[in-house]
Amino acid sequence: MANGNGTAGFHPSTNNLGVNLAFTKFLFVIPRREDDAAVQRLRLAGGLISRGFFNDYDADGSREVQPHETIQFLVADGERHGDSGIAAARYAVQASGKYRPRLQELELELQRRLGDAADVISIDGAERTPRYTSSEMYEFAYKRAAPRKSGRVAKNAIVLPMSKSGEWWKKSSLERHTYFYPHVDAGTGCPVHGHAQTAQEGIGTIYRRLYHNPDGYERQGEFDFITYFECEDEYVATFDKIHHGLRDIARNPEWLYVEEGPLWRGRRVLKW
Repeated sequence: MANGNGTAGFHPSTNNLGVNLAFTKFLFVIPRREDDAAVQRLRLAGGLISRGFFNDYDADGSREVQPHETIQFLVADGERHGDSGIAAARYAVQASGKYRPRLQELELELQRRLGDAADVISIDGAERTPRYTSSEMYEFAYKRAAPRKSGRVAKNAIVLPMSKSGEWWKKSSLERHTYFYPHVDAGTGCPVHGHAQTAQEGIGTIYRRLYHNPDGYERQGEFDFITYFECEDEYVATFDKIHHGLRDIARNPEWLYVEEGPLWRGRRVLKW
């Protein structure tokens, strides 16, 4: 899922940890040069790989029937950090669909079109039914969740890959479940907010999607999850506040078991 080739075991649609309902692929592009010819090559490649996909720049929550295959283009926002990895990527593209090999074909086509002009890093994800939920959680978090808005309105995109530690996966499903609710921390004996309550300010303001590693968790050199967010400019500060709050283990002990990947910020664009 985060190892650069994105192809290992791409054929399974299920594993013993859940059913993959749909697939997504983030491709991060790190140009090797910034001249006009390289930029033109990138734009041409973007136009070619998007054929047959619905452009998610104009996606919103009003469509009753969702397109089967979608694509959206992103451009890094602000300063890039790091000399390698996704933190160094100036461009990104997200493609989604029901058929995983189709997304792999798109990745190979982009690599072929860019050639030696850029490096491409691939991270794969899959949508699954929520694991840590209940009727109360549905009312609190999912029913009030922010609908998706067009890229003309919700211009910001944030991608944060992450994994859970081995200690987390050794816990029973029921024990992991408790970390998402207000509870009494077993280590300190103090009441804590839990994940959902800590993040409540963003429920109605920030569009969120969680993607699982389609090949399973605890895979060497790969991430367990991709967390993806979209929001309007006025709610970027809300995201930062929530992100800071989730890292506060006094409020959200779950973060003791989180291993964050590099956070990538970008702007949604109609095309590169």
